[in-house]
Amino acid sequence: MAKETEPEKHTEVHTHAPPTEAQVRAREAAVGSMVSASLMAVAGTLIFAWALRTPDYPWLFAVGALPWVVGVITFGRALWRYTRL
Repeated sequence: MAKETEPEKHTEVHTHAPPTEAQVRAREAAVGSMVSASLMAVAGTLIFAWALRTPDYPWLFAVGALPWVVGVITFGRALWRYTRL
């Protein structure tokens, strides 16, 4: 039979330094960008939905695509900055 081993006890305590003022501002800016981007994507989705109801105006799809694409790209960039802080 194999001997049972006791798990090693770690006495190290990991403490994190409090975030700096610049990090706090960067996180707030990233979250603000995410909220704005989400609202733009919602606006684009609503325009898409309106375009589906009125097929007489195909240019509404392009109009709806603009805020949606910008919102998705802005959200992606903000998420990237938020996770890399």
